[in-house]
Amino acid sequence: MLLHVDERASARDWCVPIGQPQARDIQLVGGNRVLIGHHHGYTEFDLATGAMVRAFTGLEGVTAVRRQPDGTTLVAGVNLAGKVGVAVLTLDPADRIVRRAEYPGDYVRLIRQTAAGVFLMCCNDRIREGWPEGGYRHEFPVEGFYHAWKAVALADGHLVVSAGYGAFLVELDAVGGVVRRFGGKSDVPPEVNPFFYAMFQVLPNGHVVVANWQGHGPGHGASGIQLLEFDSVGRIAWSWSEAARISSLQGVLVLDGLDANQLHDELNGTMQPVVYP
Repeated sequence: MLLHVDERASARDWCVPIGQPQARDIQLVGGNRVLIGHHHGYTEFDLATGAMVRAFTGLEGVTAVRRQPDGTTLVAGVNLAGKVGVAVLTLDPADRIVRRAEYPGDYVRLIRQTAAGVFLMCCNDRIREGWPEGGYRHEFPVEGFYHAWKAVALADGHLVVSAGYGAFLVELDAVGGVVRRFGGKSDVPPEVNPFFYAMFQVLPNGHVVVANWQGHGPGHGASGIQLLEFDSVGRIAWSWSEAARISSLQGVLVLDGLDANQLHDELNGTMQPVVYP
């Protein structure tokens, strides 16, 4: 399910089925649309109404999807389109495969482009930097990562990463050293119940909003607090959880301050209109 929540105007709220399994990625792609990446490709929805406006479902094993300014789309996953290992495919505006980049490995979740022109790839217990043409530049294993979910590069070269089942957030320096670790069980009240820290967003003020996924299937809505905002020193500044409306949240996109008519991404950590390198 895709849920749109406006805390200032509940009449704008809507909830629609995504209609595809393993929906994992989210991107604001302009034209007042949001793109949801899923196992078979991606689907776009109108932000005002929740109506489905575009869909591509021609693949299996997709874990990340990123629209580009030229209208092409990057699609990442394992064993895609007959390739063995991790792959990033480029689809043209008609969703035909026009480029393939290959990487060793059997696990990847979200990928993010950086201002330095590389991919940050979450590969279970480590973060890898991948060249767009294929192959890795660096890898950063981190103790406690288990199905690490997402990484972004900040303007100073540091990385912010969600640890998946490790259930914490971490900031790494440019060579993979831990600068700070926050949001774990010992850092938050018991009712938060950190279980799986999945998608997050770095806000312009340096705060981090993260989805605290609680488990597969129904019945998890009261298991823990599902959305958390951490300030620059790791304290909870805001939270949201409504057990009557959701069971578990894996993704989050904070729309405050964003122009939904423009393509956005996180080349320097925060969500901004982009022109990729």
